[in-house]
Amino acid sequence: MAFYLPLLQTHFKHIEIGDTLTSLWSGCGSIVECMLDDEPCVVKAIKIPRHIHHPKIKQSEFALKRKQQSYEVEYNFYKRYSPLLPNKAKSIECVSPINNVNEYALVFKNFTKHGFAQASSLHIKAILTWLAHFHAFNLNKPATGLWQQGNYWHLSTRPDEFNKLDEAPDKKSDIKSAAHKIDQRLSSCDYSTLIHGDAKLANFAASEQGEILGYDFQYVGAGVGVTDVMYFMTSCFNDEELHKYADAYLADYFSQFKRALNVYQPAMNADDVITKWQALWPLTWADFYRFLAGWSPDHFKINSYMMAQVNTTLSGNKL
Repeated sequence: MAFYLPLLQTHFKHIEIGDTLTSLWSGCGSIVECMLDDEPCVVKAIKIPRHIHHPKIKQSEFALKRKQQSYEVEYNFYKRYSPLLPNKAKSIECVSPINNVNEYALVFKNFTKHGFAQASSLHIKAILTWLAHFHAFNLNKPATGLWQQGNYWHLSTRPDEFNKLDEAPDKKSDIKSAAHKIDQRLSSCDYSTLIHGDAKLANFAASEQGEILGYDFQYVGAGVGVTDVMYFMTSCFNDEELHKYADAYLADYFSQFKRALNVYQPAMNADDVITKWQALWPLTWADFYRFLAGWSPDHFKINSYMMAQVNTTLSGNKL
């Protein structure tokens, strides 16, 4: 019997298990279609194995606990935060977040049955608007039960990758020497919000009317909004496109963010938030580069646009 069936039986009377849509990262469970009390649902069934099998991640208690915490955070998000989100920054609807020790069953309405499909490059501006509203709505709110520093690559959660970095002879151009200062700048900004933390194109759904839903909130937590925007752009644009479009899309995000902040928190000085976050734009790229360089130094996302932002950061203009 599937491990998640007893979890479902505590909440639903009639259960029909359908197709397995995909397996979760490194044997941590699966995503399964179900009919639950005659409602078409998708269940994210999670059970962390004792050993992680991943070609680029060293098996360690630290890595295992990081993964365990990511699912606990996601459970907390759908239980406490998701129901409160505004219409323009909705997540997929979690019918029942179920937990028993180290097993989870996150039960979602099947968004494909409600007019939504996986988002595509046609929805870039709409997703940036979603991010703007998500960040504005959550500005300066505590990350209770979430990551105290959101995203999966920040410095304190990636010691193995940091230790793999070589130090450059010239300290002024050395990402390893600058890493702690970059991390400190990003984590101590006057304005913090909740960030999605894994805001890639694949983690959004869209309707034909352009409505957006976010999902996969394992790394949601405190941070600056431009971190999500940077990471989202790495999932949408190649090097040439980043040089061509990044500035315009960043400006569009900030325009939407200012409008959203005027709706949710009109007393907040939107221009000051934007000024502070704009200054951190190169640092978000340098921070992600630090992770990639230690994790997969030949990664395709390391490109000339990213390195230009890294060089701007390391030149001393931003640190």
